[in-house]
Amino acid sequence: MRDTVQTKEYFDKGIAFKQKIIERDKISITELPQYGQAMCLFDLCETSAMLCTQRYSRGDSLDDMEPSIRQMLQLFQLRSLTMPTLDLEPKEREMWSNLTLSKLYDTLTCLAFAVSQRYPAESYHKLFQFIGHAGKDGLLDRIAVQMGEKQRPVAAAAKFAKEYNALVAVVDAPAEARPALLKTYVENWYKKHMRGSALYGTHKSEAYVGYWCFEAALVAMLWKIDDSAFAEHPHYPVDLVRHYQTQAG
Repeated sequence: MRDTVQTKEYFDKGIAFKQKIIERDKISITELPQYGQAMCLFDLCETSAMLCTQRYSRGDSLDDMEPSIRQMLQLFQLRSLTMPTLDLEPKEREMWSNLTLSKLYDTLTCLAFAVSQRYPAESYHKLFQFIGHAGKDGLLDRIAVQMGEKQRPVAAAAKFAKEYNALVAVVDAPAEARPALLKTYVENWYKKHMRGSALYGTHKSEAYVGYWCFEAALVAMLWKIDDSAFAEHPHYPVDLVRHYQTQAG
């Protein structure tokens, strides 16, 4: 167990339920009306990210989690390929195409797990095609460029300033300043940066999947930041970083 809030039995139940939902909805999605298909596609991506988070919280090894991580990437692909084929009203399409805070958090979670596996570079190039939103968020854009998307336009700041501008500042800082800045971000992550998110306070409900600052681990991996000063912080998913560091590449 990595999580200290809930029990193994809690996560066992949540993981089994989410996997059952994914398998059911992947098959039945085409039976829904067009708007329902759009909603289902986004729900599938969110559920797959939550499933990976709960597996991490439960203490599953990153090697054992690889099928769930790959499933998450496949669902991001399915959403990207299916959405343009749906007959939606302009306002509906705009709503689904907007980059929301919850969508960004799921995307950063997906990227953190994917990077920890050190998939081939071409896999990441395809993933960013599925993710889209180029030039819309300064953090996501910087991460994409660091992962090889050199032609991607880069926004000056994070779209969600309170949540992520401090992390933009980490990657824009000189290399020697990054460890201390990332430590501060991790320490402030839950109480300050996530206060307005749907994640905040879920430990009081059945929606809880774990409180993990996956975006900090993602930045630590990509920019090779020394995390020894905050590796034991309860919200820092250090095992993702250690798994990444032990892989060949």
